[in-house]
Amino acid sequence: MLVSLSTGSLYIYPLRWTLGLAKRAGFDGVELVVGPEVDWRGADYIKKLSQEFQLPVLTVHPPLYGYLGWDEINITYAPYMEKAFALTQAVGAKLMVVHAPRAYHIGDEIGSAFVQQVVAARQSVNGSGPKLGVENSARFSGRDEKYILRDLPELRAFADKHDFAMTLDTAHVGTFDLDLLSSLEFFDGRVANVHLSDLREVPHWLMNQPRLHSYYRQHQFPGTGTLPLREFLLELKLRGYDGTITYELSPLAVNALTPWRVERKLRAAVEFVRDALR
Repeated sequence: MLVSLSTGSLYIYPLRWTLGLAKRAGFDGVELVVGPEVDWRGADYIKKLSQEFQLPVLTVHPPLYGYLGWDEINITYAPYMEKAFALTQAVGAKLMVVHAPRAYHIGDEIGSAFVQQVVAARQSVNGSGPKLGVENSARFSGRDEKYILRDLPELRAFADKHDFAMTLDTAHVGTFDLDLLSSLEFFDGRVANVHLSDLREVPHWLMNQPRLHSYYRQHQFPGTGTLPLREFLLELKLRGYDGTITYELSPLAVNALTPWRVERKLRAAVEFVRDALR
């Protein structure tokens, strides 16, 4: 398995600094999260960085928040599918992560536009280009359960019907109070990327602040929460998974606010995976 670092874990820092850290910490590659610097610098700059640090871009991820040019990204990926896929191809990544939309029905305006765009993108490569890995979503509040493709059997059926790969996010599984090891059955044979992070128990007042969940509850450093991540990694290995393990961590989980501590934290993250798989 390849161990990758999501650049979103250090979203506030320049990509050059992030890739340098990832290389020194022992990562095999990165997951490029689209952001203002990526838009400004362009694919050629990303490729030069990748070559300079001998650190490939293994996967590409949509922006973490909406901004100019990606205004509705947290509602639906559909309007940005074409340019995101072009970026994925340009930087040489093998997979593009796809988030499910905030649609209540697969046939409503948002849902049908999403399906049309992602299916068209997959069909355009006809098996000869990057995969599209639909990701299981998180539950931030009760409303999230009402959106399409939040239920794992439904998500798997969608992937099977349209021949998509899947991205498995461990913390997201935990937010639905599902058993992580048992949930693997819904990804078997299709998982091509794993977002690895822990899920912490937090005070009741923080549970009522969903905007803070990604920083304090989800995407935590392995071993600091409630998920059996060592057993999960071993089970992946036993099932024959040999794809990418991507650390998608909260900036707080990697001490991003104290940059002199980040490299030590990232080295420990790589070692966690290596040790679990021995």
